[in-house]
Amino acid sequence: MKVKRLSHVAIMVKDMDKAGKLFKDLFGFEFDPPHITKETDTRTLMAAKQNVEIVAPLTADGPASKSLEKRGEGLTMMAFDVENLEEAIKDMQAHNIRMIGRADLPIGKTASFHPKDLFGVMVELIERRK
Repeated sequence: MKVKRLSHVAIMVKDMDKAGKLFKDLFGFEFDPPHITKETDTRTLMAAKQNVEIVAPLTADGPASKSLEKRGEGLTMMAFDVENLEEAIKDMQAHNIRMIGRADLPIGKTASFHPKDLFGVMVELIERRK
């Protein structure tokens, strides 16, 4: 598989507003409006210019909250752009890396892979729409 570029990293936090303010004040990040994704039980702030996404649980008892409780705050995901998602999935699976989700989003097709197989960091691969 050939990775075209690092798309973005995601940082899981307990308090999205507090983290967003700190990253804005300290680093000058400009965030898009918050986004809610019910399927992953998350609220996110994306700083597109810096390729950083701040993620917080949407609900107190959902999967994102349980993951945060178990793993703590910090780097949770790295997303990479790939030329061909289907080939990239085959490469990941050939290395016994389990796929945990797929989505067809406005930006393109994505696949996510289990953090236990990738040293504690979830990897998302993105084939962007042309």
